Amino acid sequence: MGPAGLPRWHCCLPLALAAGLLFAAPAAEAARKPVAPPLPPLELSPAAPLIDIEFYGQRLRLTVDFGGDDVVQINPGAAVRALLAADVRPDGSSAQRGQYRVAVGQSTLAIPFTRETLDIADRPVQARVLLPLVAPPGQPTGSDGSIGLPLLPHDAVRWRWRASNPRDQRLTVPARIGRSDAWGFDWPLAGGERLDVELHPLRPMTVASAAAASALAKAGDGRLIGPVVRVPISFGAVRPVRQLQLARPVNLAGVPVSSVMVRLFDWAGRSQLPPDADADSALTVTSSRGRQDRWTNVKLGADLLAGCASISWHRRPAELVLECPATP
Repeated sequence: MGPAGLPRWHCCLPLALAAGLLFAAPAAEAARKPVAPPLPPLELSPAAPLIDIEFYGQRLRLTVDFGGDDVVQINPGAAVRALLAADVRPDGSSAQRGQYRVAVGQSTLAIPFTRETLDIADRPVQARVLLPLVAPPGQPTGSDGSIGLPLLPHDAVRWRWRASNPRDQRLTVPARIGRSDAWGFDWPLAGGERLDVELHPLRPMTVASAAAASALAKAGDGRLIGPVVRVPISFGAVRPVRQLQLARPVNLAGVPVSSVMVRLFDWAGRSQLPPDADADSALTVTSSRGRQDRWTNVKLGADLLAGCASISWHRRPAELVLECPATP
C-alpha cells in the first residue's frame, strides 16, 4: 500500500500522465505541420526533357533520364562542380564523399560522388551526386547533367512524343526496380523465356544482352549481321555490339522489335547466340574472363520508342504505361 493506504499505482499516476504528455507533444506538433500536396504529373518533351534544381542557391537544369539509376550525374565543365569539389558547403557542413561502384559488363567503374540535398519543386531530395569524366548521352543544350527517374518527387512522369490517336493502344505493366537500379518490367516470350525490359528514350538505339538476344533470336528467327562496332552503354563505358536481325518481329509490350544491337560478351550466361553471317562465332559469347551470369536485359531506345505516343511511370501503384501503335 502507498501513502494514506492508497495502492502504489496511485502514486505513479501523475508521472505516467506527464510521460504521456511528453510523448504526445511531438506527435501533435508533427500532426499540425502542413503536408505538402502531391505534385502534378511531370510532362517531358524529347526536345527538352529538363527540370530545374536548386542547390545552395545555384539553379541547375538536369535532364530526366527515364531509364536512369537513382543518381545525379553532373557534366564535366558545369559551374556547380566547383562547389561540389569544395570540402565545406555554404552552410558550414562538411562534404560527404564516396565512390559509386558500378559494373558495366566486364568493366568495373568507381565514380566519385558526394551526398547532397537538392531542392526539386520545393521538396528536399537526398541524392548521390556523381562527377563522371564523360557526360551522359542524349542531353539537350543547356543541360548541366542528368537525374534518374527514381529520385524525382513526382508520383507520375510522362514522356510524350506526340498526341495519341485511335490507332494507338494503351498497355500497362507492373514496374519494379531491376538489377541495374532502373525502373523496368518483365515481359514473357513464347517458350517460357522472360525479358527484363527498360525504357531508355535518351539512347539512340536499342541494346540487348547476349542472353536476351538469344531468346529474341529463338522467338523471331534471328541472325547476327554486319560488323562489330563499339557503342556507349553507361557511365562512359563502351562495349562491342553487333546487329541482330529478326525474320519475324517480336512484340515487346506493344513495341514491334525487328532489330536490336547485341552486347556480344557481357551477360552471356549459358546462352548461345545465333549463327552470324561472317563466321565470327568466337566473338559472340565468351571473352578472356569467361561467361558471366545470365541476364536477359533489353534497353529499348529511341529507335523503337519514338514511334509511340508516350511512355509513363506511376509510383502508386508502381507501373509503366506505353501508348504505341497497335501491332498487326
